[in-house]
Amino acid sequence: MATFILIHGSWHWGGCFQKVANILGAAGHAVIAPDLASHGFDPTPTAAVTDISIYAAPVRAALEEIDGKAILVGHSVGGATCTWLGEEMAERVAALVYLTGFMAPNGKTARDFVMTPAYLKDPAIIESQGMLRLGKEGLGLDLTKRDLIAGSLYSGCSAHDIDRAFPNLVRVTPHAPFTAVSAITPHRFGRLPRHYIECLEDRGLPLAVQRLMQEAVPGARVHQLATGHSPFLSAPEDVADILLKVAGWHG
Repeated sequence: MATFILIHGSWHWGGCFQKVANILGAAGHAVIAPDLASHGFDPTPTAAVTDISIYAAPVRAALEEIDGKAILVGHSVGGATCTWLGEEMAERVAALVYLTGFMAPNGKTARDFVMTPAYLKDPAIIESQGMLRLGKEGLGLDLTKRDLIAGSLYSGCSAHDIDRAFPNLVRVTPHAPFTAVSAITPHRFGRLPRHYIECLEDRGLPLAVQRLMQEAVPGARVHQLATGHSPFLSAPEDVADILLKVAGWHG
């Protein structure tokens, strides 16, 4: 039996993985899906989340409490937490899985990849620009821009799933996961098995950017899903199928 820790991305909450968690649990695996600091039910004020150690503390706590090792799965900017914990607690990590996730090389940040032409000039990103607000505390999401958000983050998802997701989104994700400088070493992060799940129709994190990060941090085994940015809602069986294979290899 493997233990999975599922790490959500910007504005989301641990429960966004419920469909995937149900499938993994039914297959006999343990699943933890914490709310990162200031998200979901976590009471931390956004302004208090000043660095990655605070932001990712709920995931670190989960990793410290389990017996044995866990497979960390980071969606979108949840990948920054995967990278940080892969270095900080390598001895407790069985494998890292980046689900269309940010994966920055040593000395770089997630924001460095947001500032690339591959991201900024992508037509889907240009279309959705009106939904974002850059503020003092973090990256804001204008929840009144429902159509833009649905088109960017939830392409391929059902109207029902989008209706369920919206009330659970927070308005601001702290800067911390975007600005955390990756400090990875070959003998810790570098020795961990890594997997990258590409989302081929992603309108929130373009495929070209996903591949830039794979080139920058080579060595991950690559899997593909013909989905948008939130396959945990639109294709949970396909996500779970990949994760079950990962558990078979590293669990």
